[in-house]
Amino acid sequence: MTLRSRLEQEIDTLEQRITRLNIHEDNFTDWFDAQLFSQDANQPLDYIRELRQNLISLVNATTTSRSQWLSERIAHQLGALHQAVRWAEQGR
Repeated sequence: MTLRSRLEQEIDTLEQRITRLNIHEDNFTDWFDAQLFSQDANQPLDYIRELRQNLISLVNATTTSRSQWLSERIAHQLGALHQAVRWAEQGR
């Protein structure tokens, strides 16, 4: 399994957990630093869409510095989302 397919699978799993938990915007308000996710994220699944877009951008990156920046960003975003979803699961 390639790194890309493992990341896609991890993102899919997060999406399923968010959907199953019926997590809404109120559950995520002010959780993420504005530098971690774009300001356009209004719903929890917007974070998933942004992650997917960043993964596509990483695959298509043309410079090493861009690849490194996107890799780090994706890692931070995944970590933050995993933490938020775990918190939501424990709160139920």
